[in-house]
Amino acid sequence: MAAERMSLVARINAVLTTFKAEEWIYFASTILVLLGVGITDYAPASSWLYWIFMIAALATAAIIVEKLRPRVKGAPFLNLVAVQLIHWGATLIAVLISLSLVNTGRLTYEGSGLIVLLLLSLATFLDGLHVGWRFYLIGLLMAIATIFAAYFERFVWIILLIAAISAVFAVYVEKYLNSDRFGRG
Repeated sequence: MAAERMSLVARINAVLTTFKAEEWIYFASTILVLLGVGITDYAPASSWLYWIFMIAALATAAIIVEKLRPRVKGAPFLNLVAVQLIHWGATLIAVLISLSLVNTGRLTYEGSGLIVLLLLSLATFLDGLHVGWRFYLIGLLMAIATIFAAYFERFVWIILLIAAISAVFAVYVEKYLNSDRFGRG
């Protein structure tokens, strides 16, 4: 029994060590997004602070991923940072404007939470142009979460299922792209 457990632990460790930094960033971002969806659903009045944190986290993740990518290693690092700061800075301004609409009474906290989630899904998806396909998946996950949050009272389990499927898909695509089929494995 102990040998079987050790074998299982060894297999799990082998799988975990094959993940790239980009995959870890994708998984962490997905978990943080799911946490934010839950916060927005259960405490919309205080969720804005979390989403501002997420803007900084996603910007940092994008800068790290861009720096790690081989095709941009020759590009000046300050150019990468400038593009990301402009992109996420504009997103931050849009989020703050959405929050100001709550203060003027034009939007409720619930409505503003959905708008912020939609803004972040769009910003993350569009950043996929610079950062890579994983950001497309995160953006799509946030867009789907926005739709489900708007139309369904109990949507968290559906979002968790979609997130799990997207994580499996991301791992599969990464392994498929690096397989012998493409001469990279």
